[in-house]
Amino acid sequence: MDTNRILIVDDEPDFRTLLVEALGSMGYSPEGAETAEAAIEMAKARHYAIIFTDLNMPGGMSGLELINTVQEIDPRTFCILMTGYATTESAIQALKRGAYDFIQKPFKLAELDASLVRALNHYKSLRENEAYQAHLEEMVEERTREIREGAKEIQKLKDEIEKLFEGFVDASVKAIEARDPSTRGHSVRVAMLTVGLAEAVNRTPNGLYGPVSFSEPQLKEIRYASLLHDFGKVGVREQVLTKAHKLTDERLERILQRLFQRDLEAVNERLLEAWKRHEPYDPAYVQVQMEGRRAERERIADLVRRCNEPRVLTQEVVEAMDDLEELGFLHWEEGRSRILESTDISALRIPKGSLSESERQEINSHVQNTFDFLSKIPWTESLRAVPAIAYAHHERLNGMGYPKGKRLAAEDIPVQSKLMAICDVHDALVAADRPYKAAVTISRSLDILQAEVDSGLLDGDALNIFNEARIYEITKDLLHAPAVSP
Repeated sequence: MDTNRILIVDDEPDFRTLLVEALGSMGYSPEGAETAEAAIEMAKARHYAIIFTDLNMPGGMSGLELINTVQEIDPRTFCILMTGYATTESAIQALKRGAYDFIQKPFKLAELDASLVRALNHYKSLRENEAYQAHLEEMVEERTREIREGAKEIQKLKDEIEKLFEGFVDASVKAIEARDPSTRGHSVRVAMLTVGLAEAVNRTPNGLYGPVSFSEPQLKEIRYASLLHDFGKVGVREQVLTKAHKLTDERLERILQRLFQRDLEAVNERLLEAWKRHEPYDPAYVQVQMEGRRAERERIADLVRRCNEPRVLTQEVVEAMDDLEELGFLHWEEGRSRILESTDISALRIPKGSLSESERQEINSHVQNTFDFLSKIPWTESLRAVPAIAYAHHERLNGMGYPKGKRLAAEDIPVQSKLMAICDVHDALVAADRPYKAAVTISRSLDILQAEVDSGLLDGDALNIFNEARIYEITKDLLHAPAVSP
């Protein structure tokens, strides 16, 4: 049984009781509150891991106000908003106020359970990291006292601190992978590649990298920075991290169903016209009419599916999409409605990939999140550059990277970050575990890396060393991608 407390806040007694009983039967520890005010008093008295709250509760505070207050009382609590009046604005406001997730009523218990499982997994990962960091600080303090007691303990202390750092880094990598299972192994592979490339730099006698040499502590620094370069993704919503298509499966299914309904409506109109002419009902006529519309329906459905793929949209597809905006059907409540809503059209018009601009910015924010997190760790003197190295791994030589972009000159990007950038891009290209793209061959990855060098994005001298030393072979056996071409 999960002992983390869960609070259901809803002014509808039957609905609230249903959720409390259902979650209790599923092994959770739920409680209920009728009003936001009552929930606040309960949150002051004890800690709740997850709070589900309705948006609109007449006669008192709203769910958004409750979320804001709970974040002030207990920032560790994850709030999930439930509402039957979902709008983009209300969703944005909920996330701005600190909500972890947003569920639209009516929903199935399976959807509620899935949201709860995601939230609890994230909650537990953060708590484990907090406990680990607190334990690390306690251990460091304890061992520091031992140093003062005798020099003979110094080496033992260094070994134990090293072990603690290794454990901390390992736990952090596991937290990343728990948040985004589709990239499992990415951080470890990037670390192996980047350290291998740095070691190859040490063996390079001439050229731009001839004078560059990394010491053993610097190689360790590179390894830690590479392992933790994506840690900030724990702060990015899971549905954005793992978004494989522009529309959710549920949304796509709804559109396809509406297309079928549109055909039924057209055939129904023809039947009504026939009845007005006193013609007898003929089942075969209905079948012929539906079959006659099948080709057009399948053409439109195929267009929607093509637009939904995270590929670059061709001009032909872009022009054909204009026809989608005017398609309508008879809504049971609102009369004639568009089959594809404005949000669907906007999503399908994303020119490349599956993410909207706001979602892409959210993904990109992981770099700043990583830097903020790593900067709070009391690194030893030999590891003090770990945050800066990880921070710059998405910067590009021509200023087209992030988060600083054109504010950071190419010569100011750390050499270690330039090496990591090549390894990070290569692994993302050849990895076969990303739901939103297919893996490419190693040889194709090398071609793409060279194209990015030619475009002024990546370091050409570093890529030459990457190729000449065949660094890509270090992780070849850990991938499911095809081998490099002869």
